[in-house]
Amino acid sequence: MEYVSRVPRPPLDGLIDDLYYLEGAPPYARLTLPTAPAALLIVNLGAPFLIRTGTDIEMAEYADGCVVTMPTRAWEFGYPLRTRSVGVHFKPWGLAPFLPMPAAELCDRPVTVEQVGGGPPSLSCETGWPRRTDRTRC
Repeated sequence: MEYVSRVPRPPLDGLIDDLYYLEGAPPYARLTLPTAPAALLIVNLGAPFLIRTGTDIEMAEYADGCVVTMPTRAWEFGYPLRTRSVGVHFKPWGLAPFLPMPAAELCDRPVTVEQVGGGPPSLSCETGWPRRTDRTRC
């Protein structure tokens, strides 16, 4: 599995710890992740992955990606046989300026990229960052 991580330049370095790219066959099918003081954005570029949080019995499938904010309990991440994604590890509260709602409302509740962004993922021509699809396209 290939994992490439880069630290962004200012001003994003004040909000983001690193941007990453992940591709290949994972060494394990499932990974239990501990609590964390910050959010994670995953944009999925491959087969859907699965997440189980808190006391959930069933794993939820995420095809386009998801946002996990400030998990206060361990959560389980299920990889497909081959995975491909890009993501962002935010600093504590670093995701807040990008959300259409208070970040605390999403605590322990993974949501799809579409639920946070208001539509399918797309990138802003000016910044390269995810943006709502109801805005003017390039």
